Amino acid sequence: MRRMVVFAALLALTFVSCATLPPQQTAAAPQAARFKILQINDVYKVEGLDAGATGGLARVRWLRELLESDGTPVLVLHAGDALYPSVMSKYLDARPMVDVLNRLDGDAQAMDERLIVTFGNHEFDKSTPDILLARLADSQFHWIATNTNRCDSAGKCDQPFPGVPRTLVEDIGGTRVGFFGVLYPGGAGNKYASTTDVLAAARDAVTQLQSQGARVIVGVTHEDMADDVKLAQSVPGVDLIIGGHDHLFAQQKAGNTWITKADADAKSVIVYDVTVPATGPARTAPLRIAMDTTMPKDSAIDATVQTWMTTLATKLGGNETLGRTKYLLEGVEPAVRGRETALGNLLTDVARAKLGTDIAFLNGGGIRINDNIPPGPITSYDMEGIFYYNNDLVSFPLKGSELLEMLANSISRVDAGDGRFLQISGFTYRYHKEGDHYVVTDVKIGGQPLDPAKTYTATTVDFLYQRGTEDGYQIFSDARRPPKIAEAPDLRAATEAYVRSVGTVEKDVEGRIVRE
Repeated sequence: MRRMVVFAALLALTFVSCATLPPQQTAAAPQAARFKILQINDVYKVEGLDAGATGGLARVRWLRELLESDGTPVLVLHAGDALYPSVMSKYLDARPMVDVLNRLDGDAQAMDERLIVTFGNHEFDKSTPDILLARLADSQFHWIATNTNRCDSAGKCDQPFPGVPRTLVEDIGGTRVGFFGVLYPGGAGNKYASTTDVLAAARDAVTQLQSQGARVIVGVTHEDMADDVKLAQSVPGVDLIIGGHDHLFAQQKAGNTWITKADADAKSVIVYDVTVPATGPARTAPLRIAMDTTMPKDSAIDATVQTWMTTLATKLGGNETLGRTKYLLEGVEPAVRGRETALGNLLTDVARAKLGTDIAFLNGGGIRINDNIPPGPITSYDMEGIFYYNNDLVSFPLKGSELLEMLANSISRVDAGDGRFLQISGFTYRYHKEGDHYVVTDVKIGGQPLDPAKTYTATTVDFLYQRGTEDGYQIFSDARRPPKIAEAPDLRAATEAYVRSVGTVEKDVEGRIVRE
């Protein structure tokens, strides 16, 4: 019964999404080509979120099969970060990710011609290419990388990764569809890979795809929305941009080009129903579909996922309970990258206590769990997700005026879910929107109004201290970076020790950050 309800609802939504498409042609008229696109991006947990209640690739497989049930071809496009950062990938060399993707067509061994994945920046998390090359070889689907090159031992970066084409043309639903895949400049971030100019690469790709007869051209991208908009405005001929990297649902139309981002971890997906008339441009519109408990899981994929979960638990030596939490510890990205959370309060309080400073702050993008810890047990697997990256601590002097500068940057992209948003301890502030930007007000440190001329002591993670300029924190540029006062290793160890010592964590949201 639930399957029928979901099926009916999805058909209704798909009808709405296609309301702008041309009417059905008569039998005597040329038949329009038609196909569908199922978009995912930034999937780090094949099992889904909220103990499997939301997202996950078993639901993606079920939805794909449903979309295919009327005989219409369905393309599955993955806009990057397909392998990392994932706790499962960290310990199992990304094998589960490829294994599950290989099964999205219902056959783990056959080549899936209609699944196309582009490189995200985290595909290059490992310091050597061995794992990436092995997973590319294992893939029974297409990777595509238009502006990402492999570097040889001499530092020459002009060759594609093996088996990864620059562009791709597929015959879909009676028409030729062309694809290119781009990664933002510097996104490879590793000595064995590099990226070329996005716009130049896209222009060349469009020209090549048009010469091959592509009626529809799709860019599969991994970059910020603003850069996708620039691409759409600068490169004529791109019909759709299937984007990743931003982690939160977004859609925008630039000229005639739709640009979409799905929520990370398949919490939502985007579906396009595309009609290509005999003459004239393709017509479509995006439809966002929430992947929650109303959406069933494919049993075969779910069984594979559970097998990998068991393998991971064995690798980790079990899933120890460290303590409990009285309140919800929100770790999903829209929360830790956009507002005060109890989890952020816990981590920053531990950091501040560890080095005994006036204040502490952590960038929300460094909290990688993208899941919630409900009231109840806090486990070692939770800690693996929170501390996917090592987080050592550093303290330093910081003027009040410099803190104001940091807070202005912290909230500057709050609606985009940017990782620069700071979780905080030892101070409070309010902010509101004025025109097209946000303004910070009423900053208090230890309950007292902030003094712009006063020097305070601050604690943060070493990543932000060393590389904060990547998120716009110019106070951490080489020319301005404050000197260290003290250092402490391993915020995870300090957090686990705190949880064990108190037994029940009672951190909650308490008004440290107030949006007016």
